Amino acid sequence: MKAISLNSKRSRDSSSRSDNAVGKLILLGTPIGNLSDLSQRAIQVLAEADVIAAEDTRRLRILLSHCRIESKNIISIDANKEAQMSSKVIELITSGKTVVYTTDAGMPGISDPGSELINAVAKAGLPVDAVPGPSASILAASLSGLCERGFLFVGFLPVKPGPRKKSLETLSSSGFASIVFESPKRMEQTLRDVSEIYGGEHPVFVGRELTKMHQEIFFGTASGASDHFGGTSQRGEFVMVLGAKAVDESGSQGIRVLELVIEALSGPVAGTRAVAEELSVITGVGKNRIYNMLIQAQGRGS
Repeated sequence: MKAISLNSKRSRDSSSRSDNAVGKLILLGTPIGNLSDLSQRAIQVLAEADVIAAEDTRRLRILLSHCRIESKNIISIDANKEAQMSSKVIELITSGKTVVYTTDAGMPGISDPGSELINAVAKAGLPVDAVPGPSASILAASLSGLCERGFLFVGFLPVKPGPRKKSLETLSSSGFASIVFESPKRMEQTLRDVSEIYGGEHPVFVGRELTKMHQEIFFGTASGASDHFGGTSQRGEFVMVLGAKAVDESGSQGIRVLELVIEALSGPVAGTRAVAEELSVITGVGKNRIYNMLIQAQGRGS
């Protein structure tokens, strides 16, 4: 591939601009693992950019080197610099420069920096455009076979167990498949939480190191994923797709749940385990968890 100079075509175009010409901000999606996934359009836009802003300039330089693009005008804008650097970008665009913004991997603004910069430029009334590229969430949605009726993407789940479980409970009642990212340090515990809240037989997809050399793809159930990825030290980046749970539009299941809860709270403790088992079948929540909740509620009511 012939080396492309950033100062070739764009510099010739710049010389013919009027003093009132305005540039623009271009968000550019970068590969999530395989550098060959960068599109020809993306390579061209990078080559013609006046300025390239990057979350990590080291990763950007690796990408530019792969594309054999000679680059001189690079600035760093990570999550901590967005507010500070937005005014600089606006100044560049106002002066007629085209500024391309890239993050480490995937599309800017999706579980990555970029939103604050985008909003600042748009609020200033300046043009914002995008060159679409790879996305771990979209790739997982497609591969999973679980998202034909839509999905929710929430990025990383909360680190602390309590908030994480509450987030999973909210997702489980949404009626949609859910896509989440997770750290290898928390993957085993998160899969246990998924099994507890969604039910062990609930359909789950897990992708590890997608598009990379050591890519691993798992199709199965929540308990199967917990067994597969548990017990060993995990490395890499994980993305999970949790299949949608059926929503009871008629309300009949909801009424039955209320009947069972009332029965458990007003009846003898001995019958609570049977109620918990039936509630587990209806809701998909682990029977032990339901049992403990009912016992706690009985204690408060006594």
